[in-house]
Amino acid sequence: MRTVFTKVLGIAAMATGLAFAGAASAIPITTIFNIAALGAFTADTGSVLTATTITNGAPDVVGFITSDNTGLVTGQAISLTTPTPVTLGATFTKTWQTALGIFTESLTVTSVTFGASSLGILATGNIVETTVLSGAALDPVSAFYSASYTQNGGPGQQINGSFNNSTVPPSLPEPATLALLGLGLAGLGFARRRKQ
Repeated sequence: MRTVFTKVLGIAAMATGLAFAGAASAIPITTIFNIAALGAFTADTGSVLTATTITNGAPDVVGFITSDNTGLVTGQAISLTTPTPVTLGATFTKTWQTALGIFTESLTVTSVTFGASSLGILATGNIVETTVLSGAALDPVSAFYSASYTQNGGPGQQINGSFNNSTVPPSLPEPATLALLGLGLAGLGFARRRKQ
């Protein structure tokens, strides 16, 4: 009886070791880069403040690369869904190909911010190596994409844009954190007013 129990424990330990070894050998996609648009932008309404889509200034190419294990090269073409939706909840994709594979991001606009003559979006989703061309497959991860559009001359005038792409979340406070900060500041103001 003891021999059977010892064998079962040995098999369980080996299976656990293999499970951890398999998890440890996984290589996630890691990339942080910006995208340069080499052509003109067009807002569907003529204004970045009322636009639902903005046509990118194609071609779109990789600009500065902070870190990357997908094989990106500065100046390489990136394919963005165009026109790109800029409204909350809208979805779009981005793809690129390197010597290692074809990578596809599926993104949803999760935040839209407006300035006096600007529009900014944050989109989140995932990035997947859809086709492996060389080496081992990279594991899918979360993706974060931000775009900023400015139109200083007003509706119908030139639009400037910048894009950033990352597998690292942006360091923006969450809405709940902002709400707590607001409540805390309001409480401090109320306490100070009561003292006076």
